[in-house]
Amino acid sequence: MFVAVKREIVVDGGRGGKTVKTSLEAETTLFDYFHGRVRDARGMADVGLSEDTTLYLTALLVDRARTDTPRPEEDTLAELHARAAAAPPAEQARTYRELGDRSLYRVGYFEESLSRSAVGVGYYCDMGAAAYHQADRVFKRWFANAFDRVFEELSAGFRDCVVVLKQVRAAVDDEPDALMRLYQEWLDTGSRAAASRLRERGLLLPPRLSEA
Repeated sequence: MFVAVKREIVVDGGRGGKTVKTSLEAETTLFDYFHGRVRDARGMADVGLSEDTTLYLTALLVDRARTDTPRPEEDTLAELHARAAAAPPAEQARTYRELGDRSLYRVGYFEESLSRSAVGVGYYCDMGAAAYHQADRVFKRWFANAFDRVFEELSAGFRDCVVVLKQVRAAVDDEPDALMRLYQEWLDTGSRAAASRLRERGLLLPPRLSEA
């Protein structure tokens, strides 16, 4: 469950001490949380994505947001492409899909991280669009077109999907408790991306307990 938490300081009149009270301000599933934001972003960007592709983008954000979801080995995009090209159909479908997903998420949600990369946004967009095209081809040939036109649309409209994810990222960053969640992510995981975003907002980060 995705829970928005509000912390408030309550003064104990009897002893004059301070206690921290945590109240559940709102509660919803992570899928519903992102689905609403993807649909809003789609409208704001005036992008003609189908509902199936909107649901796919929602599921992608949910998957990447779950810190307990195992991530694939950090191969480069070129290594993923080479592995997919030589793989049997089931592995091809999975690997091309992961290549497309990783490219889209990186450019749409963390484009600033590419400023330190040897390759730029155009490379990720080209690799991602090509990967979704191959995933579409494999699914249509071997798996009864299980995703209908989703991968076809992701490939043809890759840059439109990037715009949608950027809108989602902007909306999430503007929420009042976004900074608290980002700081908690950094405390829990030591994420360099989270640390970079916190510093961009002027925070001086102390050493984490594991680093002290």
